[in-house]
Amino acid sequence: MHSRFKVIMISIAVVGVLGTIIPNLADPALQVREKAVICISLGVFIPLVAAAVYKVGTMLMKEK
Repeated sequence: MHSRFKVIMISIAVVGVLGTIIPNLADPALQVREKAVICISLGVFIPLVAAAVYKVGTMLMKEK
């Protein structure tokens, strides 16, 4: 059960990162500096959120 939950959380993180970074890179209205800041911040923030949700989820699953 935990490995399935881990796979789901990793896939959510990957889809979240790709779904936010790729459209920002493709947007011609943004300058290169803005794209870099957006991509770096989202590339760090989304996996951190997914890791936090994973830890909370595993703790909740252990309690049951």
